[in-house]
Amino acid sequence: TDIFGILLSQGSTALSNSRLFARTKELAIRDGLTGLYNHRHFFQLLEAEIEEAEREEHHIAVIMVDLDRQQGLKAINDSLGHLAGDELLRQVGQFLVREVRHEDVVARYGGDEFVILARDSGREEALALAHRICHRLSETTFDIQGVGAHVTASIGVGVFEPGMADDVNGVVSRSDRGLYMAKERGGDQVCLVDVGTDPT
Repeated sequence: TDIFGILLSQGSTALSNSRLFARTKELAIRDGLTGLYNHRHFFQLLEAEIEEAEREEHHIAVIMVDLDRQQGLKAINDSLGHLAGDELLRQVGQFLVREVRHEDVVARYGGDEFVILARDSGREEALALAHRICHRLSETTFDIQGVGAHVTASIGVGVFEPGMADDVNGVVSRSDRGLYMAKERGGDQVCLVDVGTDPT
């Protein structure tokens, strides 16, 4: 019975350690505020996806979503405080998760910027998704501490092109450029940057 008790105790400890390890691992890849994947893990996933996409010759879209200054995080922080701003980021993150397909990935890029990895999505599919997100976001009322908050976003789109000497940095850079173009044009819109071409 003593041996059984020791084995039982060791098994219980091993199980606790296993759960702790799994929890620690999960915390390392998640954003502490929104629960979405973090910036670093997003890049790890994207690198793996692009390697496969190059082999299989299919497209991947990277969609960057940044809340606009006039109708976004700063407005909420200024009027309701930073805890309200944190709640807004959590709700926007969950909104984005609902808008994408199950196989797509949503991550928090930093600040009030989010990024989406849309698997097996070419130019048309990526633009359709980005425009839908832009439109629905502007129509959504977020309940922040009992106050109805409305936000808009600037959205940039880049699509990985297999066989075009494209890579992780290239597609992320194009989506980033598209985002800043959308901001420069007044926000609440989508801009896509193709490989080797001007933004549209």
